[in-house]
Formats: sequence, structure tokens, C-alpha cells
Amino acid sequence: MSERGYIKDPKPVILRSNLKVILNIYDLEKVGAGHDGYVYRLGNLCLKLLKHGLDGRKEKGLITFDKAIYFQDNLDLKRIITPCDVLLDSDGVYTGYVMRYITDVTKDSNAPYHCESGDFTCRDLVSASTDLQMDFEELTKKKVLVKDINRGSYIYSYDFLHLCDTDKYIYGINNTYEGNIQALNFVIAKFLYNEMLKRGNIQKNELKLLSEWVKKCCNTHVFVPTLIKEVEHEDKMPIKEYADYKLKRILK
Repeated sequence: MSERGYIKDPKPVILRSNLKVILNIYDLEKVGAGHDGYVYRLGNLCLKLLKHGLDGRKEKGLITFDKAIYFQDNLDLKRIITPCDVLLDSDGVYTGYVMRYITDVTKDSNAPYHCESGDFTCRDLVSASTDLQMDFEELTKKKVLVKDINRGSYIYSYDFLHLCDTDKYIYGINNTYEGNIQALNFVIAKFLYNEMLKRGNIQKNELKLLSEWVKKCCNTHVFVPTLIKEVEHEDKMPIKEYADYKLKRILK
């Protein structure tokens, strides 16, 4: 269904924080789309226009007005992109949310700054892993549980890895520590898993070993600290070379 398919006569949308009016959001550059909405760029911001009504968002565990406001007021994260404002339609009804825009340098192969995720260095991997560890600790303190991490959650900007798509994160619950440790480990291990798959033809039995490695990584509290220690003196090594090294170690 096209954008105009679910709103025949689009209403203006308004940024709640400063009452800035966008007369027709569809005139903006579209930078993303999913089952729950469409994302448009406005300068250094992204505006996510949601498809579903309030009941549908609650049922699907997506970002409601209350969740967006909670994230905006309580979260200040380094590498996880969370709502920084909300969108209202001309009737004052919540219709979406706002995030900071992050350039993905892996998307446009013709761009002068283009590079692949494996071209970043182990130094970048250490920096991102350290920042994400701090972000996940902050989420645990604020009673937010990370959910629904997938390949679409990854953005590779000039300073390497960022995460987006916090729609299904759950807030306002206790005891998120174990779940967030597993989610953090999954983010890093799954990234390396995907890099390993690029290194060559992986056989079915080898793919099973790699999947078991990811699962094992998720279920330990020392995966990220051990990873950082392993690569902290390999500043200039491209991640693709490290992934090749790990692949050989796992499959030996």
C-alpha cells in the first residue's frame, strides 16, 4: 500500500516541541518504510509517520504517544536512535514521532563517502561496543527492555554502528538486566555473524556452528568485555579481517 493509500487527503503534521508545521510530509525525501509506517527526512531529523491507529499500535507493541514521550524525556543514548519529539496532525492527534537523522554510509554505492560495514576497523568496533554497552546499561536503569533486533535495526554511519527501530522496546518494567545483556550480546555477535557470511561459501553444517556461536555469545555476561580485550590492540585491522579470523577459529 502506498503512502497515499492509507491517508487519501494528508493533513499537515506538526512538531510538538516547536509547533513547526509540515504542510505535506509526502513532499519530503522518503528514507525508510516498514510495516508500521514511513520515514521522511527533514534536515537533520527523521519524521516517522505511523500507519496504525492507537489500538493497533498498542496491540502490535509499537510506539504510542506515551512511549514516545517516555523515551524523549528519559533517554539520552549514544548509539541508539530514540524519539526526540512527536508528530501531531492538524487536529492535535498523535500521528508519529521524530528522530535524529543518521547518514548510512553503506547505502549509496555511488556516494564519495561510501564504504562497507566490514571496512570499518577494530578500533571502531571497540568504540561502538563500549558505547552500546553504556546505552544498554542506561536502558536497564530506565526500565526499558530491548526487543526485536534485526538487520534493519543496524545503521552504519561515519563513526560505525548505530541502532534504530525502538518501536517494540518495552518500557516501565523491572528486571530488564538479563534480557538487555542478551540483546547487547546479540547485536554485536549477529553483526560479526553477518560479516562472517560474507567471507565465503558457508556450508549448512558450518552455518549451524555459527548460529550456535551466536547463541553461546548471547548467554554470557563476558562476551562484550572479552571481545574488546581481544581486539583493543588491533586498531587498524579491518573488521572483515577480524571476522575472517573468527570464522576460522569457530569452524576449525
